[in-house]
Amino acid sequence: MTVLDTRALNRATLARQLLLDRVDLPVRDAVAHLCGLQAQEPQEPFVGLWSRLRAFDPAVLSDLLVRRGVVRTHLMRRTVHLLTAEDTLAWRARHDTMLRQRVLGTYRRELAGVDLDELAAAGREMMADNEPRSMAELARTLADH
Repeated sequence: MTVLDTRALNRATLARQLLLDRVDLPVRDAVAHLCGLQAQEPQEPFVGLWSRLRAFDPAVLSDLLVRRGVVRTHLMRRTVHLLTAEDTLAWRARHDTMLRQRVLGTYRRELAGVDLDELAAAGREMMADNEPRSMAELARTLADH
C-alpha cells in the first residue's frame, strides 16, 4: 500500500477538484464530477467552472440552470451549492433532517405554527409548472402557508 505524503495528498485533492489543470469536460459532467460546486453568489459557479474547464461557455451553464439540468440549492452545510438535478434529488433526503434543524434554529419564531410538510407540498405544487422563479416570487406566493 502506498502512503501519500502531504504534497502528494495535496496534489491528489487538487486534481480531484479539477484545480491542477483545466480539463476538457462538458459543463454538466464537470458539475457532476465535483459533486457540488460552491454557489452562494450566483456568479460563483461561473468563475469556478471557468477556472476548471478549457472551453467554458457561460451560456451553457446559464442554459442548464434555466432548463433545470443543474440546480442552485441549499444542501451541504446549509450553504448554496450547484449540483446536477439528479444529484440534488438523490441527496436531498440524506440532508433533510439537518436542513430542517438548521432552518428551525434560524427561523423558529417566523415558522412557529407552520406545518413544514404542508409548506413543502404547497411549494412542490407551485413549482409543478416547471417555470423558474426568484426567491421573492416564491415567498410572495407561499406567504399564506
